[in-house]
Amino acid sequence: MRSTKIAIFDIDKTIIRTDSMFQFVHYGVRRYPGQSWRLPVIALHTLMFKAGLMSVEQVKRSYFKGIERMTEEDLAHFFDSRLRKAIFAEASVEMQHRKEAGYHVLLVTASPHAYMKYFENFPWVDHVIGTELVRQDQGYTCTVEGLNCKGEEKVRRIQAYLDQKGMVIDYDQSCAYSDSLSDMPVMQLVAQRYFINRHVPETEALSWGK
Repeated sequence: MRSTKIAIFDIDKTIIRTDSMFQFVHYGVRRYPGQSWRLPVIALHTLMFKAGLMSVEQVKRSYFKGIERMTEEDLAHFFDSRLRKAIFAEASVEMQHRKEAGYHVLLVTASPHAYMKYFENFPWVDHVIGTELVRQDQGYTCTVEGLNCKGEEKVRRIQAYLDQKGMVIDYDQSCAYSDSLSDMPVMQLVAQRYFINRHVPETEALSWGK
């Protein structure tokens, strides 16, 4: 096992200025207008989730139902037309600088790997970890495979990936970036901790997109 400098980035509202889940719903309705009837269902399920009546995996099925109609070309187009254009310039520069400095750049998100995987097309991104959706012969389904990739589950998946690669985190040299307090378990893996557009004790605040 080799000690490695790791730069861990959340994606939604950290690398991109928006929440990809809402962008995905909007994109799906624009591309397939016949699916607009699902918008009230999504709103209802969101309220049920906030009331504790649905799990996060269940409510995500509602948001990502549209993926069952989409091809890989659709998903690539969604990434290029929505997510690529939403990247903070500062985030792009930071990832490139970390890569040039010898870091292993790892993006870890609760959003589906199905469309976040396209971040790996950037030469400064080594790997993307995200929530997995069950895949069948005809494409992705809206069913979450395993657990939602958030909080402690992010840590578990990071560790599994590093074990597979024969790497251990160089704690003092490694860094993590996020906008969300749910990523505090990830922050505990590294010494250098950065929050985007918010102030959190014992971390450094970075102002991006201002």
